Amino acid sequence: MGDVRMTTPTSLGTWRALQRSWTADGVLTALAIDHQGALRRALHPHDPESVQQSELTTFKLDVVEALAPDCSAVLLDPVLSASQVVASGLLGKTGLLMELETADYDLRPLPRHVRIDPDWNVAKIKRMGADGVKLFFYYDPDDPDYAEQQDATVCAAARACARHDIPLYAEPILVGGEPTRVGERVVEAARRTEACGATVLKLEFPAAADAADPAKWQAACEAVSGAVSIPWVLLSAGVPYDVFVAQVEAACRGGASGFIAGRAVWGDAAGIADPSARKAKLDTVVRRRLQELAEIAHRHSRPFTQIMVPPDAHPDWFRTYETIGDIR
Repeated sequence: MGDVRMTTPTSLGTWRALQRSWTADGVLTALAIDHQGALRRALHPHDPESVQQSELTTFKLDVVEALAPDCSAVLLDPVLSASQVVASGLLGKTGLLMELETADYDLRPLPRHVRIDPDWNVAKIKRMGADGVKLFFYYDPDDPDYAEQQDATVCAAARACARHDIPLYAEPILVGGEPTRVGERVVEAARRTEACGATVLKLEFPAAADAADPAKWQAACEAVSGAVSIPWVLLSAGVPYDVFVAQVEAACRGGASGFIAGRAVWGDAAGIADPSARKAKLDTVVRRRLQELAEIAHRHSRPFTQIMVPPDAHPDWFRTYETIGDIR
């Protein structure tokens, strides 16, 4: 992909947050462990409701301890992992991305509208020292009324992130529609989400996973890159690891700026009942997976520094730099 830049300089706080949570060469190699319901099902698929919160937190801590040194950022949730991981010191210099919404993957029934805890907001995420805000939401670009309702929520989150000068990682997950139109629907969701003011797009793979064709896959990813002027990264969506490896290569060759990997990397480790055996797998097999993905991303990704314009650098910058006011 060519060196295509946005035209507006990035705000100072957002640029600095990206520097802290992306690699030195501008690539995102992030780990997602913000899951709740999906993690319960991974730990105990036959009786997910029997999983205690302490078990969820223990697994999340084990994952972060094993993988944080090999990723640029970790995506956490406020209930089960954020304070626990930060207090433990396991993150080290790894960036911190925080979940804003209360939705989770594969819930029945689907929470079609974004739910945000009234006691949780962008201001608190900024105040705790995080480097980014993640907003997951279901999206159907073919349903105008529903899409506009979701757009309103995303735009409100984007305004809050702009006010507090922190990046918004927006994650539209498609619902409805024909599987054969996944590519064009991902593109339309990406366009509309960028228009709301997102900083980074966290996107599904824009082609059917069961129809592997490297050339067609890369072309689908290039279509996404050609439709937006902000960085986008690939999410794993729980696909098998070998599939995700191929998707990451196609996405990065097609203009993506990295990945945020979750269950595709650590999912099968969650099914190991013995704590020692599970930690051993995280420390070896799972860690090598993340390293392999990072190597692919480094070779092929389009860095955010080739897309976003750095902040204006002049002696009087601080005189016009807006303040966020009181944080409540």
